[in-house]
Amino acid sequence: MALWHDGITPDEHGGYRQRYAYRIADATAPGALPHDGRDIHSGVGVEADTTAGMSALVAYLSAAADAYRYQMSNPLSAPENLDLFPAWVTEAAYLNSDELTMLADELEHPGGSSSIEPPTAETSPVAPAVPEPTDDGPAWPPGRYYTVIFVQDEEGHAVVDLLQEQGTQAAIDHLAQWDYGSETLEAALFNQDYHADVPHYPGTRQATDGPYVLTYQLGLGTVHLLREFPAEAPGGWPDRYTGLTDPTPLSRPAALKQTLPASRPTSPQALSPHPTGHQPDTGLSL
Repeated sequence: MALWHDGITPDEHGGYRQRYAYRIADATAPGALPHDGRDIHSGVGVEADTTAGMSALVAYLSAAADAYRYQMSNPLSAPENLDLFPAWVTEAAYLNSDELTMLADELEHPGGSSSIEPPTAETSPVAPAVPEPTDDGPAWPPGRYYTVIFVQDEEGHAVVDLLQEQGTQAAIDHLAQWDYGSETLEAALFNQDYHADVPHYPGTRQATDGPYVLTYQLGLGTVHLLREFPAEAPGGWPDRYTGLTDPTPLSRPAALKQTLPASRPTSPQALSPHPTGHQPDTGLSL
């Protein structure tokens, strides 16, 4: 797997993003054609950094591997990230998930101590504290966090730009505008968009503010705002939300539209022209 700087891509608001190209080859099949791509982009106005580009590529591969794993357990599903790469690349990412996790940690902590500790005979993973179902049906809450809003692509990069310019608190305050209280909670319950723990992938960063948890990946431009479940269950739990009793069409809330405004925060630094005389590094090969 190799990645290198491939120039810049103009941003629609007058700035620019660094672009990276990459090649993924199958070492077990030397004659097979490799997969080439040129779709890794940085945030607006940042310098070329192939380490950051490689971190983004590893995060994409890890997301594809997770989608592959999920589909194996849920054959009728169609996970969103399953088609990020050709099928053989996605399968290889799944088979090498542990190696990708270690690589992501190494890229995030170059030359430093790893934040990943190998399991030992004396230690075992601690399961998230989620109530067990009872004879009366699912316990409350069904998880620890539920989704308020998830954004990616241009909308996600807009929030990442805001975060880099004004900090995580500004990003949380901005995204919290899409928290409509009981309506957001009901939509998450109906769509089963809740989690036993904060979803975390290689390269994911996290910030908290009260009941909110913000996760984001700078290179990918994916941003996820979650909220802790309230202590008290809403009326009608669990029948109304689990399909044990079908709600009437009028009682089921529509999925919230998770779209951010078209305008994006900018700064003089983000809109500055590409520095002249800058020589980006030649790339990474792994």
